[in-house]
Amino acid sequence: MGSANTKSRQPLVQFSADSADFAIINPWPSKTPRRFHVISVPNPSMTVESAHDSSSGFASDVPSYTYSGTNMSTFKGGMRSDASDSPFELNSRKYSDASDSPCETSTRKTHRNFTSTPKQPNHYNAHDLNMHYRMSTPSPLSYRSSSSIGTPSSLSQISQKSSQLSHSNTSNQQHHSHLQPPPYPQTPVISYKNPAYEYQLDKHMEQIQYNIKRIELQEDSHVTKGSKYRHHKPSLFDLITDDVIVKIFSYLSSDQLCRSSRVCQRWYRVVWDPLLWKQIVINSERINVDKAIKYLTKRLSYNTPTVCVIVEKINLNGCEKLTDKGLHSIAKRCPELRQLQIQGCSNVTNHSLFEVVSYCVNLEHLDVTGCPCITRISLTPQIMQQATAHHLRQIYLRTLDMTDCYALEDEGLQVIATHCSQLQFLYLRRCVRIGDAGLQYIAHYCSGLRELSISDCKKVTDFGVCELAKIGTNLRYLSVAKCDKISDVGIIQLCKQCTKLRYLNLRGCEAVSDDSMDVLARNCSKIKSLDIGKCDVTDEGLYVLAQNCPQLKKLSLKSCDAITDAGVKFVAKSCRQLQQFNIQDCHLTVDAYRTIKKYCKKCFIEHTNPGFY
Repeated sequence: MGSANTKSRQPLVQFSADSADFAIINPWPSKTPRRFHVISVPNPSMTVESAHDSSSGFASDVPSYTYSGTNMSTFKGGMRSDASDSPFELNSRKYSDASDSPCETSTRKTHRNFTSTPKQPNHYNAHDLNMHYRMSTPSPLSYRSSSSIGTPSSLSQISQKSSQLSHSNTSNQQHHSHLQPPPYPQTPVISYKNPAYEYQLDKHMEQIQYNIKRIELQEDSHVTKGSKYRHHKPSLFDLITDDVIVKIFSYLSSDQLCRSSRVCQRWYRVVWDPLLWKQIVINSERINVDKAIKYLTKRLSYNTPTVCVIVEKINLNGCEKLTDKGLHSIAKRCPELRQLQIQGCSNVTNHSLFEVVSYCVNLEHLDVTGCPCITRISLTPQIMQQATAHHLRQIYLRTLDMTDCYALEDEGLQVIATHCSQLQFLYLRRCVRIGDAGLQYIAHYCSGLRELSISDCKKVTDFGVCELAKIGTNLRYLSVAKCDKISDVGIIQLCKQCTKLRYLNLRGCEAVSDDSMDVLARNCSKIKSLDIGKCDVTDEGLYVLAQNCPQLKKLSLKSCDAITDAGVKFVAKSCRQLQQFNIQDCHLTVDAYRTIKKYCKKCFIEHTNPGFY
């Protein structure tokens, strides 16, 4: 052991003046911080064994020490007999055998003897021992002796080395039998723990566990390109049942559902649940809707390969790429369709729409708002030829919205009224080409009509309104806003016959005056919403209206120049159930505004006066 490496790692010995304690300083490799192992020696003849660096895998080259000039044994030497082994020596021997190294053989061959003479009497007490222990830092061996003795790693190492240890101990005992000192009665050694060292070691172990978990997460999330199997990372969806996922997916549109089906196999299975496909919703300008509808209707044909019976609603609003091919697929594969919305689809024509209403016999709601090519709604010529009875030529629509269908004329409206006699809700807003003749057909064939909107239809006059009055008490909703050719004549006749009106919009009909308000208030006392903006109505009309219509909830007086504070106050005191009151562009004061706030506490007031706060 006389090499340079051995000399560089030669241990040092310190002696404490307060007690008979040796501090053996064992230099570790350069990467490891130096640590001190303090061993208290109660008797001069007691053998002190060197510390073993189990973490580095090398046995320490520091020999044992005694106070007298007795020859020392190597780290695994057997200078003492089995009968005289003290608990201190047993512990030292057990942990010195925890790991072997190639340097152990050379350590046994060469022995270096060191002799130290104590400067004070060889005695100590418990107080000195505790003080010296607290002022020193134990080595890893002392921590292992108290915390790692029962670990599986240490037990496995001991079991693996048992055979080698028995052979080496026998040979060393024979070689050093003449060096063994006489037996001496030993006292049990008390093991103390350093809380500071334990805290540092626990903190170091926590950092190691954190690094291990971080590496495991990185390995789980890492997917090798081109690998056949992918790592499955647990998700919160794994804890949710399929019924809950179906409920969550019900808020997604059809194109979003198709994207979600590519996430995993479970999502693919849940996405194609029939409960999620009672309606198809696609509102995108970029999607090729014709191909999408063809694929979806084919994919959703579970037990019936030719038809898709689960789809009841289709919403394709804003799909500018929708053509007659897409509607042809709908008509061919969706016989149970009940609702179809194709707002803003400018490429759809009458021919494809005829197929839809002919083959989808259960269709009840049709919305073709903003489809300029639609001029009428009827059955296909083939169906018309085959149908001999009148009821076979009927289209059982309940709701029809043809707002902004500029090409619709009175002839087309006649065809619609003839074939759709079961209509209850009809909206013809801004169909500027229809007039009184078309309304005459509506009133004649659609006697069960409940709601009708012909706002911005400039050709409609009092004659057309009088024809609509023939519908009678079934009519509940009527909007003739901005039909400036309508006057008191038509409104009075309407109010006399349609006594169950709940909503009436006369905004922009400047020829309507207090006379119409008087007839309206006396015949339609249960009206709840009234818009008389820009009408020639004064406070007298408001007095009659407030006295006879206490259930009024929405009232609009926008731009009524003849209205004053007196009429508004009277309305506020009489109609206290008002929820919405529009007084924009009216010449009113703050007093009128405060009166409305006082009596109509739940009312939302629309005004343009910045002082009304």
